[in-house]
Amino acid sequence: MAAEQLKGLEESYEVEGKMALPYTYFAGRVGSKFITTIRDQQKIMGVKCPACNTVYLPPRQVCDKDFTDIRDNWVELSNTGTVINFTVVRYDDRHLPRKAPFVLALIQLDGAGTPFMHIVEECKIADVKVGMKVEAVFAKETTNTILDIDHFKPEAEKISIHALNAARKQWIPVEEPVTNEKRRGGKPDMATPVIITAALTGAATMKNQNPSVPYTPEEFAEEAWKCWQAGAAMVHVHAREDGGMATHDHGRIKATHDAIKDKCPELIVNLSSAVGMGKTAEQRISQIVAIKPEMASLNTNTMNFGIVERRTGKIFIDYVFENTFTMLQDFGRAMEENGVKPEIECYDMGGLDNTLLIARQGIFSDPMNFNFVWGVAGGQAFRAESFIAMMNALPPRANFTTCGVGTDEFPCIMQSCLLGGHMRVGLEDNIRMPDGKLARGSYELVEVAVQVASALGRPVATATEARLIMGLKPR
Repeated sequence: MAAEQLKGLEESYEVEGKMALPYTYFAGRVGSKFITTIRDQQKIMGVKCPACNTVYLPPRQVCDKDFTDIRDNWVELSNTGTVINFTVVRYDDRHLPRKAPFVLALIQLDGAGTPFMHIVEECKIADVKVGMKVEAVFAKETTNTILDIDHFKPEAEKISIHALNAARKQWIPVEEPVTNEKRRGGKPDMATPVIITAALTGAATMKNQNPSVPYTPEEFAEEAWKCWQAGAAMVHVHAREDGGMATHDHGRIKATHDAIKDKCPELIVNLSSAVGMGKTAEQRISQIVAIKPEMASLNTNTMNFGIVERRTGKIFIDYVFENTFTMLQDFGRAMEENGVKPEIECYDMGGLDNTLLIARQGIFSDPMNFNFVWGVAGGQAFRAESFIAMMNALPPRANFTTCGVGTDEFPCIMQSCLLGGHMRVGLEDNIRMPDGKLARGSYELVEVAVQVASALGRPVATATEARLIMGLKPR
């Protein structure tokens, strides 16, 4: 009711004003996880309705369409999206997040079914368009609000590794005469594509160390698909139970293997024959024979294998990783007889010599594929001269890749790529990026490997080329 309509108040005078009241409120269970995940992990999470498959961002507890309770059905979304509408704020108010003028846009992230509002910067206002691709820029210091995504900026133009591979001539192997001579040294062959493998979990890396470690078959499939998109031709897998423990259960391992192949049929799946601590020889090899992946790891020597705090030397887990000559022989023979190509893992020169000794039985088919492993507590740390010595000891037709635990990862893959070898990265070996931040997944480490290859001028192998290089059957 207007003041002039109130009897006795005809001469009252109204003054317009604003009140600014500091306040706090509970963001709710869903809102709390949404904000803290952005703050702590720089991940943008939505919730997906299992009934209609709508992905909501911002997340909510109930689907608007069918009222399904979706509060626990979290999915990680891309940091990139599309501007679907926007406005230019042209007035200043101390409660606004920026001084005018600035752009507030409705942005629909890739994979989301609903948009949310945020700031677009790092471009002229006149250049902001509906349909513009943008990417999130996270705040350097937390605000404990949605402004932990500081703003969105125009997405840098990226050319996918698959587009680059499609534009070049496919690599074809050159037949070489059989020779018993030692491996030829000298200038490395930089024209051969480099195979990038993503080791998704290992047996010991857990979600409390990096939340992106997959446990369920669905999580493995999603992470493997991201790695393939980033440039990996192969994934190495230790299957897990829902609680995260490594498992030798055939059903669970097959479900994990099949989920990856269903999601990304082209990828090579390399299962572990180590599985995890305390597994018997029968538990380790029977799952390989039952599932028959294209490749499987083959360990080459008995050794200490522990978890030791690097700075203090304090021992947390200490056990002996048993790989006798008989196991090396029997595992290798079982793999070859079942069409599984061994990836021969050498933790030092002794493991390589063990393999060459057993190989005199004629167990292994050419080319033999070796993986030099560095930095395990119980194995040798990465040293450039040790790498070269092991490479020069290989049979003439053998391939080599490498992986390193923790900070050994990046120097060893660079040396391997430089010397004509291949590269393995992933959360099994290392959970952090070169700048020390937690990797958002193994796929981010694959992106680093792709950058290494690009800097050295080597093409990244497609899965088809990887099969040719490693002697696998074409698919």
